[in-house]
Amino acid sequence: MKNPPERPVLVVIDRRTGSFVKSLGDVKNPKNLFTRPPNNTVLWRYSDYVRCSNIFTNRTLYFRRADKFKDTLEGRFTPANAKRPSDMFAEAAKQLPTASILSIQESHRNHVYLNCWHKNPEENPRMWKEYTTCTEAIAIRTDLESLFAAMPTEIKGANVNYCGEDYPIPEFHSLSALVHKNRTDFEHENEFRLIYQLPTSEIARSDDKADEGRLIPVDTGRLVHLVRVHPLATEAFKEQVRRDAQAASSRTIIEG
Repeated sequence: MKNPPERPVLVVIDRRTGSFVKSLGDVKNPKNLFTRPPNNTVLWRYSDYVRCSNIFTNRTLYFRRADKFKDTLEGRFTPANAKRPSDMFAEAAKQLPTASILSIQESHRNHVYLNCWHKNPEENPRMWKEYTTCTEAIAIRTDLESLFAAMPTEIKGANVNYCGEDYPIPEFHSLSALVHKNRTDFEHENEFRLIYQLPTSEIARSDDKADEGRLIPVDTGRLVHLVRVHPLATEAFKEQVRRDAQAASSRTIIEG
């Protein structure tokens, strides 16, 4: 049996033995699929406090299952995918039933969990409107290096790629559609996305309310650089945030 080629290609592997079977063709610019910004990139997470206070009260970060986001197209392919293959996997698409592949890849939505951050050196007033529903809300600031230092090693992450409906998303990777979003509706979010895939020993129960999210343990002291309180928050709420944040980490800075 020949060894796999050294150039970027999509290959078939025998799952029983782990051995190479055959090449399906060259892959064009595979490094463009999952990218990360520099380690010093400033990240913000805006949220109603009731949905994110667990980062202080029990040192966990909430990840939402991909098929349970408000955007019902989350993790789905564009209309262009039904018309033509992506440039990245055009060679492989000649040999495989693309329609079946798209269906299989979209099925990953119910066992992948996401946590989203906004890339911006400064606070973005628009994000309060986009991500919060009341004045009892906060924005947490960190940077990419601290984010991963505070996370379990199984948590991965990538920039979100913004595209139009005329762009066929690369189809031969289970997470590809989960790092693409509609340019018109979401490009202003400038998002970096954390990704948690269920291990093979677990099965997402799509009809079980308890399985719509996962709490991932985090080192709050390393993760949280600053907490900014909603501009219209009451003094009582500000004091509650100060107590909770300082109980979790004496180094946390509170503003607002």
